[in-house]
Amino acid sequence: MNRIRSWATRTLVSLCVLTTVFAMTACGSQHAFQNAVVIPRPLNDHEYVIEDPVNQRFVLYDMNRKAAVSWTNVPNEFVYNFATPSDVYTIGNSLTNHFSIVRLVDGKVETLYSLPDQAHDAVFPLATNGRMMFFLLVHYRDDGTEVWRHVVQWDPGSKALLPFQHVDGAIEQGALVGTDLYYTVIRPDQSRWLYRVDGTRLNARPTLVSTRWGEGPVLSCKGELLAVRGHRLMFGGHTWPVSAVNWITENGILIQFDEDENTLTTRADVYNVADGRRLGGAVNVEGFRWVENGIQLDCSGHVETVVWGASATRGAMRE
Repeated sequence: MNRIRSWATRTLVSLCVLTTVFAMTACGSQHAFQNAVVIPRPLNDHEYVIEDPVNQRFVLYDMNRKAAVSWTNVPNEFVYNFATPSDVYTIGNSLTNHFSIVRLVDGKVETLYSLPDQAHDAVFPLATNGRMMFFLLVHYRDDGTEVWRHVVQWDPGSKALLPFQHVDGAIEQGALVGTDLYYTVIRPDQSRWLYRVDGTRLNARPTLVSTRWGEGPVLSCKGELLAVRGHRLMFGGHTWPVSAVNWITENGILIQFDEDENTLTTRADVYNVADGRRLGGAVNVEGFRWVENGIQLDCSGHVETVVWGASATRGAMRE
């Protein structure tokens, strides 16, 4: 099984897929089938679906029991997310593909779009600001080798993926700064070049920004990109180590998920990038939910809610 722990790793894995298997295997007894992907489904009012970002799966969480009761566990099935808050994900199999774009609404997963070529295409979140939504569409041959990558924009009206005309190459990850889409391309020498393209025009030509972009996530905050140096994120004189999962909100809240070396469970940490303060976090994290001005961390045995905003200093509430 491929364990895809970050956007950088997950795109490199997709470059190195060796084979494509066309038979799906049903594993165990699950709640529901959707598009050949097994997704948990709530059976009562106190169960809801959340995302486990480190293990990249949907989890059915029981609020009364404060415990995960089911999850997406078909081999090589993964859930992929944007690096900014969004209720939209993609889900598919790293060997058989069968990708769809889905939305997590009120603790339930609904399918927005399934790729027409289920055997050969895969789609991964690239960048969103909540209004514009861009994905990376990848096409494979029958033997699993990659043919091309396209950056596409999701059009919710026509439910179509619209490609940029002049954006190509081994595109890895991206972020939006205003309406400009920044993205990295892996070069043959494994260096990463950073480009910028006008996200409002599908016929726009990209501009080369840097030939020395470091390995690490592409994140934007308050109109600029976070720098990455020596496997650390840098912003406003503050630094944080790059984690397995790194998200940032429009108002400058950094949310990181990784394995906690002491408990060997998923750990979450929430920081204010403006002043570097840690606002809260938790260990034994099963998954999360976005809440108003905050994030709810659903853990084994308890729930932690970290809030932020104009009146929030260090807001952490435990249930």
